[in-house]
Amino acid sequence: MGELKLQPYHHYFIRAKWVFPILSQPILDGAVEIKNKKIVNVGKFKEISKEAVLAKIIDFGEMIILPALVNAHTHLELSALRSKISPPSGDFIAWVRNVIKLRENLNLVEIKESAKAVLYHFWKEGISIIGDVGNTALTLDLLCNSAFYGYFFHEVISFKGGYNLKEIQVKSASSNFKITYSAHAPYSVSPLLLQAIKSYNKKRKKLFCIHCAESIEEIKFLEKGEGPLLEFLKERGQWNENFVPPGVSPIKYLNSLTLLDEDTLLIHVIHIDEEDLKILKNTKPKICICLRSNLFIGVGIPKLKELLSAGLDVCIGTDSLASNDQISIWEEIKTIYTYYPDISPEEILKIATFTGAKVLGYDKMGAILAGYNPNILVIEIKDPLKEKSEEAVRSLINAEKEIKFRFYV
Repeated sequence: MGELKLQPYHHYFIRAKWVFPILSQPILDGAVEIKNKKIVNVGKFKEISKEAVLAKIIDFGEMIILPALVNAHTHLELSALRSKISPPSGDFIAWVRNVIKLRENLNLVEIKESAKAVLYHFWKEGISIIGDVGNTALTLDLLCNSAFYGYFFHEVISFKGGYNLKEIQVKSASSNFKITYSAHAPYSVSPLLLQAIKSYNKKRKKLFCIHCAESIEEIKFLEKGEGPLLEFLKERGQWNENFVPPGVSPIKYLNSLTLLDEDTLLIHVIHIDEEDLKILKNTKPKICICLRSNLFIGVGIPKLKELLSAGLDVCIGTDSLASNDQISIWEEIKTIYTYYPDISPEEILKIATFTGAKVLGYDKMGAILAGYNPNILVIEIKDPLKEKSEEAVRSLINAEKEIKFRFYV
């Protein structure tokens, strides 16, 4: 794969058979003009080529130009667990126990080297923005010294509630990365600590991120205060005798703690009812689905159509190699297309690019539009490219493909 880090003095005019701007219709025989590290023009090659005076022209022929992708939720720290965990056949707690046990046997070199390999893979598959969740910050310097943008969420797990939310220190800070705390889940962080983390992020204008409504066990624990999660918390020495089960769903519980708003990112969101959907519609948190992870663990699949119909910003994550056989946004896109045939391929591409960038707070990324950052992929499809945009989009999702070039800032 060729690549170019754009500089202020660069002036390029790039053409391909198809340009997918994301926020407007695909352009046959399209072109993009890049100048001073910004996209300055996009349209039909013949129509805008006259305006691109003095630009260096690159014709990518029978290829597709697309904005770079977003992986809004992953756990790089767990990358060393690749192929060590078999699909758990729907037993969520057995999977959790397995992850904890195997993770305790990893050494720091394994963790870091595996995370580095996954980051390299992300770059090769065209990821530009990452939402990484970790418990040790071991991956933070890798991220801050990379060409990626995104968030690092330092994950808090403490159902007993004791935790000092001190400022997170970074050796080599990067303006490309936002760093803050996140809460693991409603069943693993105490109510007061959940509110403290939300308050910490609100003061600093950062996203509050939490796994939510992922398993039936979570529902049972919050509704009745019983089941495998109660036993698990006791085993881990994390059970809080003062906890009173709220008797409601995870969404209703988080809403009762005033944690749901436009600056909250909920991960998974599988087990929801009509009332939950109404709450989500009113409070407008961001949603990240990790479909292949959900299928791997066997916890169910999200109500994606309903979430989108409620006007919510939905993005895509891969989760980790502890809960996925491969972490590829392209595979997530293909799987979403398979499981939700009534959602258009254009909409799926949008949530993998523009919406993901928007959710993580990158307003001028994820689309090919004048004024936007030129984080752009040039993709070769192994099938012959069609003349109809619907067929070209379907080919991009389903066919074998290779990223031939990327521009980035």
